[in-house]
Amino acid sequence: MTKLIITRTSEWNNKARKFGLYLNDKKIGTIEDGEKKEFEIEPGIYKINGKIDWCKSPKIEFDITENESKEIEISGFKYGNIIMPIGLGIMLFFFLIKFLFKIESNFLILLGGIGFLYPLYYITLGKNKYLSIREKID
Repeated sequence: MTKLIITRTSEWNNKARKFGLYLNDKKIGTIEDGEKKEFEIEPGIYKINGKIDWCKSPKIEFDITENESKEIEISGFKYGNIIMPIGLGIMLFFFLIKFLFKIESNFLILLGGIGFLYPLYYITLGKNKYLSIREKID
């Protein structure tokens, strides 16, 4: 049997939302945080991508033959799991230094701001790259 196996990585920034899965521009289902789904499909050449709200992943093309399994992995944008916590940590550090120790450290606002501007790019101009999708090679 020809199987398409799709896994979604677990990440805190998209934990509560489901990703829509599209095979040749037809919705085949949704996938939750950390979930793995299997679909039986006919052999052939397909294009697959994921969508969440107005954002999506690039389409990738794959060829699948009879009795073959392909595994696809989908996740949020690159460094999405670490950039926001780092930005929040820097901003918290800034406020601690400024209000507890009365030290001016305005450069930390710039560093913390990068942590918020990076995801802003992916929900505006980079909306077609918000999700990343790739074929897993065994």
